[in-house]
Amino acid sequence: MDGPIFGLCSVLTLLSTAIALSRSLVQHRRGSNAFPVARCAHIIALVSSFIGSLLATPAVAELADRATTTELSSLISDIAAMIFCASLQVMIIDWECEDLPHSVNIACRIAFVVVVSTLLIWQFRRANLAQLDMDLSTSYAQSEAVRTYLLTYLGFFAAAGAEVMMRASALALRMWQRGRPASTGLAVAAVGATMGVAYALSRGGYVLAYENGHAWPLALDNVISPALAGLSIVSIVSGLSMAVLSNSRRSGTLRDSVNV
Repeated sequence: MDGPIFGLCSVLTLLSTAIALSRSLVQHRRGSNAFPVARCAHIIALVSSFIGSLLATPAVAELADRATTTELSSLISDIAAMIFCASLQVMIIDWECEDLPHSVNIACRIAFVVVVSTLLIWQFRRANLAQLDMDLSTSYAQSEAVRTYLLTYLGFFAAAGAEVMMRASALALRMWQRGRPASTGLAVAAVGATMGVAYALSRGGYVLAYENGHAWPLALDNVISPALAGLSIVSIVSGLSMAVLSNSRRSGTLRDSVNV
C-alpha cells in the first residue's frame, strides 16, 4: 500500500507547494507582510512533506538507496516528517500571537527538532544497517537498534502531532464566528494531526508489543500505519491550505480571533 498512498501524497504536496509559493509571490508584489513567519513555515512544511512522501514511496526509496547507502532514504524521509511537524507547530503559534513568548516558543520547537534529528542520525549510524541487511521498519523490530530508532522518531512525531491537534482545534473553535471557511480548514487539519498521532501510536505500539512478546500480525501494521500516515498528510495539507487561502483576504482574522 505504501506506493499508491505516498505517491498520492507526493502529488498533493507538490501541487500545494506550487500554490503556496505562487500566493507568497503575489503577496510580496502587493507589499503585504501579514504573517511572514507563518507563510515561511507553511512553505517549509509543504516542501518537507513532499520530500518525505516521495522518499517513502518504495520505488523512489530503492533508487535513492542504490545511489547512496542502505536506508538513507528512510532517514531523510523521517527527518523531513519531523521538520513538517515542527513547521506546523511554528505556523500555528505564529497565527496565535505576536507577544515575546511567541518567539521563544518558536525557537524551542526549532531547537527540539534539531536535537532529535541529530539523535536519529547518530542512531542510524549506530544501527549499521548495510552490514546487517536490515530496514528501518517494523519488519525488523527484532533488532534493538531499529526499535530504538523507531521509538525516538515516533515519540517526537506523536508529541508534535498532539500539539498541532490541540492548537489547531482550539484556534478553529475560537474563530468559528469570524471566519468559518478558515475555521473549517483548521478543524480538518486537527483531524489530520489526530490521525498522525494514531499513526505514531500504531507503529510505536507494535514495536513495544513486539519487545514484550505480544505483537499483532505484521501484515496488519503494514496496512494500518501507511493508511493513517497518508490520511494524516492529506488532511493536514488540505486543511491548512483551506485556512490559508480563505484567510488571505482578511489578514487579521486568525490572530484577532484568538486575541479577542
